[in-house]
Amino acid sequence: MKKSLLILTTAITLGLFVASCNKDDDNNQQQNSTVQGTWSGTGQYGTTVGNPTYAFTITFNAGGTVNIIGDNSVGVDLATGTWQMVADSVKATYRYAASSAIYTLSGKFTAGATVMAGTIGLDPVTAGVGLFTVTRQQ
Repeated sequence: MKKSLLILTTAITLGLFVASCNKDDDNNQQQNSTVQGTWSGTGQYGTTVGNPTYAFTITFNAGGTVNIIGDNSVGVDLATGTWQMVADSVKATYRYAASSAIYTLSGKFTAGATVMAGTIGLDPVTAGVGLFTVTRQQ
């Protein structure tokens, strides 16, 4: 009797554990697929209101890669890196082709959202260097 009860309890616990993991995985996969695509808007140097801005485009690719274009008054800067969903935020780590600095960005994302805003920092910090606001492109 005790052995049957132990087996039943173990089976129920395992079933609940697997079901809860699958739900989280499905939610992350859904958010990953909805954030994928091109987002365009502005980046801002520094975090003080009124600082200079520049054209800023982020493309979140399937497989976790990211391409970023920063078009400022000096020229167009291209960056590549990786991205992932962390809770309710998109986090990316990237490096511009002409720079050795590694940047990170973080923006809050809700499934179905068309606008994303966030912060830019020097790796591993996701703030302090600048801000961005982007809109999903069709």
